Amino acid sequence: MESVDVIIVGAGLTGLTLARNLTEQGIDFLLLEGRDRIGGRIHSIETQDGAVVEMGATWFFSHFNNLSKLLKKIKVDLTDQYSRGHTMYESDARTPARKINSSGGDMFRIKGGTAKIVDTLQNKIDGSKVLLGQKVSEIKQTPDGIEVTSNGKVFKSSRVVTTVPPQLLAKSVKFSPPLPQDVMNVLKNTHTWMGDSIKGAVTYKTPFWKNSGLSGGLYSNAGPFVQMYDQTNTDGNGAALVGFMSGSIARVPFEERKKKVIAQLVRVFGDQALEYLEYRDTVWSKEQFTIDSQAPRVSQHQNNGHQVYQQPLMGGALIIGGTETSTRAGGYMEGAVNSANKIATMLTK
Repeated sequence: MESVDVIIVGAGLTGLTLARNLTEQGIDFLLLEGRDRIGGRIHSIETQDGAVVEMGATWFFSHFNNLSKLLKKIKVDLTDQYSRGHTMYESDARTPARKINSSGGDMFRIKGGTAKIVDTLQNKIDGSKVLLGQKVSEIKQTPDGIEVTSNGKVFKSSRVVTTVPPQLLAKSVKFSPPLPQDVMNVLKNTHTWMGDSIKGAVTYKTPFWKNSGLSGGLYSNAGPFVQMYDQTNTDGNGAALVGFMSGSIARVPFEERKKKVIAQLVRVFGDQALEYLEYRDTVWSKEQFTIDSQAPRVSQHQNNGHQVYQQPLMGGALIIGGTETSTRAGGYMEGAVNSANKIATMLTK
């Protein structure tokens, strides 16, 4: 059986950034991804009318230093998060929404969609090294190295790096020998970024809200949208409003969610909101390769960057990575890049 130096589990931002780093260093690797797409919680989708909307990671902030370096290196550009005009605030469903001053000058989006980052990274590595649809079920240490079982097939390597959310890792992968109980306890109780989030998008022929001096931004105590922004394509086509939705809406069927969202947008923006083209959403708690649906809910950022993630396990053969393990910006894209960079350094020592 052919063996590689490193097996990476998960083709999200951490896994793909690490794969690119290892490619540059001449280290042989194999990247196993459970989904039928790359990106993980970076999930840009193109709607039927051509709008690119973000169902996952979206924003870049000026203090994301390592992500900034990566974007410059792979030549991916930023664009301002549109915030000109007033933002709307909705205290409850019975009280008319009111205008408030917009804030968002430090928020940027990825030009062309956040998926451009992972697509560009994938193009910089050997495509044959990325295997999709691989559900890893066991990581076993043997006298000869590491054996990773996925879909009943065994892959061999000297070392393995996991980049999937720790809580999911603890639930879905069997370790042999078992990891120490204190490590497992931390994994099981590490907050999964986006795990309890719902993102929705509504597209329109034109960004009609701009004609009324509005930014498209919304903060609401009524829901379903609790926080929303303009995500119109940078070329002006594909007008879209995208945002986070209240957690309770996850229990409502899709068509009912859509109905409630449109009703809210009509309350806030008027009858023009009825002229939508498409509604899409992603309930991340139902994404099996992000979080186990039965996993205990923990406080936001709990155990992100915990000390158990900072050193290899299994005598140096196993490294647990991913944005939740980063000591800085854990849970964000910056944390994912930080994790990849740190692991790349560890693997070359």
